[in-house]
Amino acid sequence: MTLTVDNIESRKGYLHATISGEFSLRFAQSIYDRVVQQAVQLGLPRVLIDARNVTGKPSQEERYAFGLFVATEQRLLAARSPELALQVAVLGRQPLIDPQRFGETVAVNRGAKFKESEQLEEVLAWLGVSGAAR
Repeated sequence: MTLTVDNIESRKGYLHATISGEFSLRFAQSIYDRVVQQAVQLGLPRVLIDARNVTGKPSQEERYAFGLFVATEQRLLAARSPELALQVAVLGRQPLIDPQRFGETVAVNRGAKFKESEQLEEVLAWLGVSGAAR
């Protein structure tokens, strides 16, 4: 089973995407692009990718590659649409979400606005939509 997008919806102040399936780096990158492009089309700079139904344990190399990919994609988007300061949060469970947040660190160290967490309230607060309808 590969990763699939189950639902994408505009919520108050952000785009919410729910994904499921088995983690693969290639599909994770593809889904990230798809979700971000939908957010850009809707003019929503905040994105929550709910990956709580994703299974698998990315390797350190995959975490690094995904963090690098996120940073590169955000940099390219910022060059094309500087008015859209994109923030992306991924909500998931261990082992998909690394307790040390290695992939997040890679992305953030390269200028991305990116957050990984196992706590819904944490990602909503980071996105600045904690009081928004869910």
